[in-house]
Amino acid sequence: MKPIISVGNNICRLRKEARLTQDDLASYLGVTKASVSKWETGQSYPDIELLPRIATYFDTSVDKVLGYEPQMGRDGIRRECDRLRAAFANEPFEEAHARCQELARDYYACYPLLAQVAVLYLNHLNLVEGAEREKLADEAIGLCRRIKRNSESSADIRFAEAVEANFQLAMGNPQGAVEALADASEYDMGLDVLLASAYSALGQVDEADKTLQGALFQSLALCLNRLSSMAMLYVANPAKLDVAHSRACAILDAFEFESVFVNAAAIHISFAMAYVMSGNVARALDCLEDYERAARLLEFPLKLHGDAFFDKAEEWIEDASVTGTSAPRDEALIKQSLVESVAANPAFAPLAAEPRYMRIVKSLEEIVR
Repeated sequence: MKPIISVGNNICRLRKEARLTQDDLASYLGVTKASVSKWETGQSYPDIELLPRIATYFDTSVDKVLGYEPQMGRDGIRRECDRLRAAFANEPFEEAHARCQELARDYYACYPLLAQVAVLYLNHLNLVEGAEREKLADEAIGLCRRIKRNSESSADIRFAEAVEANFQLAMGNPQGAVEALADASEYDMGLDVLLASAYSALGQVDEADKTLQGALFQSLALCLNRLSSMAMLYVANPAKLDVAHSRACAILDAFEFESVFVNAAAIHISFAMAYVMSGNVARALDCLEDYERAARLLEFPLKLHGDAFFDKAEEWIEDASVTGTSAPRDEALIKQSLVESVAANPAFAPLAAEPRYMRIVKSLEEIVR
């Protein structure tokens, strides 16, 4: 979706709104009536030095005269991201990538959009290898750094820091991730609780409920991600690994989170990998069976959603996220990754001859058909 330059239509509209004739405008600008007529019918454009005078005459900006919008609204970003996810799934990578580059060039000052282009690259990094993978990562990191340099939104900057750190880790540069997140550790002030209290004081109970539900949903998801990250730290400490695993499972069960958190299955993969590395094959297979069960709970087309308890979480996600409740990748790629996370994961090579492992892989293949 390119920015539309509609200078002729805008001059015509501005002139009519001011109840002026083409002769009036032509006289002020020192051009002929025929010139104004050609502008308004799209046969030609005003000389560039005339644009400030036209804008001044109508008491507006040059951008308004041009009809140029350097920013894309939230709905537009969502539409473009949906289109690009489908392109990555159904077109050659080079074509989908070129579409992203073109969009980023057209809206190079729309930082929420640039951030989502970088996220698209992150979610499809597995489609390229070697030098092409490095080039894609460098391009995405460049977008993130542009956002951090130029955006005045702290939310945009924090998001860009997180995306860059993910790329640095994916490319085997943990020091780069540390540097990207150097200022990211902050004490959680519980601002959602204060906001909910303010809504309650105003009698806006639904808004208070939505605020707390959304924050709780996000906190639980982050808590689970942190526990799964701890799993790899505790490979040499079986007792702590077991505690981290049991507490992650307790959260999933207490909030029935596998049915609403689309990344819940990935938590089980993390613990399965840790148990393989620790030499506990039986527990690793237990985790993979949990992964299989969680995968069966996924409903396609995949989207973030709530349940009877988190009945306002979906609305909160729609408000809080630029891309709303849409899945991060196309359905076909998500289904493919559900199988490959187990079948093509080198961490599970020691399990290849295990009957339970083979059954799990076969079952996953049936799920995604």
